[in-house]
Amino acid sequence: MTAVGARPLAFAGGPFQVQHRALIGPEIDLGDLSAAVVPAPLLPLARSIWQERVRTEFRSIQIMTRFLTEVTGAGDPLDIYATAADQVADEVRHTELCAAVCRRLGVMPHLPEPVELIEPEAFLRSPMPERALTTGISMLAINETISNALVADLLERCDYEPIRRVLGATLEDETTHGSFGWDYVTASLARFDAGSISHWRAVAAHALGPHQAFAAQVTARRSGNGGDERELARFGLLTPERQAMVFERTMKTVIAPRLGALGLLDAEADRAPA
Repeated sequence: MTAVGARPLAFAGGPFQVQHRALIGPEIDLGDLSAAVVPAPLLPLARSIWQERVRTEFRSIQIMTRFLTEVTGAGDPLDIYATAADQVADEVRHTELCAAVCRRLGVMPHLPEPVELIEPEAFLRSPMPERALTTGISMLAINETISNALVADLLERCDYEPIRRVLGATLEDETTHGSFGWDYVTASLARFDAGSISHWRAVAAHALGPHQAFAAQVTARRSGNGGDERELARFGLLTPERQAMVFERTMKTVIAPRLGALGLLDAEADRAPA
């Protein structure tokens, strides 16, 4: 039998909930957060954005779980596994945080559709060391750096304590691991021959592609710099213009220099939107 439609994000309860709380920690205090607190014009946007965050965080659980199988399958050093496993738990926590906000906003959080993470066959056929480094470059180094920058930017401007707690807990989890992703990429590159660098440069460019295309599209139509957006930030929201601005800043100050130091910066990838 095939399930139809998106499935609600659920809890099994009982002993599973006990183990979940032991690993993930206590539920976060969301204070007076409710649909009634959010200005009516912003409520549909808030519901949509936080629901999408549930789905993207759930995908991150899947990708980080896959990464754990990749580093163990590659026979990476034993002390890498604990951090990889810890990051799986972090993504579970982030998914729960976003789901809790959704429920307070009066909407049911749902799993992505389809639930299964669909990967290209060519990627699945690759040797585990290659898969692990691909995930390290795209997810742990590039995408996590961008995500952290967006959350930090929101936290800096958010003045509503319940949402600040959610953003702060998310950012604290990410910063706990420091530069693990970049450190892993640096170490993993060393086991491949110098001739493979063009391949890894292409992997980085592919990961950056959607972010750069989005920023270029937004830049082409925007008139300002994304603004301060305090009213939006209060509820953990931001416009595409602000998102593009944060990406461009992060690309210039963090990602491009780190990729460049590793020899992974494509000349085209270093071009910021006009």
